[in-house]
Amino acid sequence: MEESHQEATEKEVERILGLLQTYFREDPDTPISFFDFVVDPHSFPRTVENIFHVSFIIRDGFARIKLDQDRLPIIEPVNINEESEVIDQNSQVRNQGIIALSYRDWEEIVKTFEISEPVITSSQSQQRLSV
Repeated sequence: MEESHQEATEKEVERILGLLQTYFREDPDTPISFFDFVVDPHSFPRTVENIFHVSFIIRDGFARIKLDQDRLPIIEPVNINEESEVIDQNSQVRNQGIIALSYRDWEEIVKTFEISEPVITSSQSQQRLSV
């Protein structure tokens, strides 16, 4: 049972990384707000799941979070094709942080950033749409 949860998590992480990479392929000059990317304005639990899955993408070095000119977090995929980006995975310095997000914080983020639709849709709703 544990292995199936791990496999499901890995598949969801890969799916979300694909969404991030697709966004940047389509519009490489426009950074995406971390909040716009992970927040589901209709579901606090789904937002928490998205942050959980994105944390693996960042931990494994496939994406990074930076601050924009307004000191707000943006997320971008790491371009492993660039010479300067190619680093041995074992020697790569990993920066990790902890995000505390209460229900009230989530409500404020949705309102402040005017998030009306999720970027990361649930995999169940995508499966229903593709049937």
